[in-house]
Amino acid sequence: MKSFLVNLTLVNVALYVSGTFLPVFSDFAGTWPWLAIVLFYFALTAGLVSWLNHASRRSPMQFVTAVNGSTAIKMLSSLAIVTTYLVAVGGEYRIHFSLGLFVVFAVNTFFLVMKAQTLSKKKAD
Repeated sequence: MKSFLVNLTLVNVALYVSGTFLPVFSDFAGTWPWLAIVLFYFALTAGLVSWLNHASRRSPMQFVTAVNGSTAIKMLSSLAIVTTYLVAVGGEYRIHFSLGLFVVFAVNTFFLVMKAQTLSKKKAD
C-alpha cells in the first residue's frame, strides 16, 4: 500500500507541475482550482483504494460492491464538480478546467483500476 501511495503522489505531482509547462494550459495551472482538482482526486483515489483494500479482505461480494461504489463515487463527484464550476465560475478557463479535470480523473482512475486488479488477483491466489 505504501508503494502505491508513493506512486500516486508522484503521478499527481507530475500532473500538477506538467500543467505549468503546457503553453495553452499554463495560465490556468497557476489558479487555485487546478491545485484543488489534483488534491481532490489524489485524496479520493487514496481513500477509495483503502476502501477496496479493506473490502478485499472481507468477501468477494463486498469487494465487487466497493469497486462499483468507487466507480459511482468518482463519476458522480466529477459531474458535480464540473457542473458547479461551470455554473458558479464559468469564465475563460471553463475548457481548461473541464479538460484538466478529465485528465486527472483518467490518470487517477487508471491507478485505482490497476490496484483493484492486483487486489483481485491476490484474492484469487
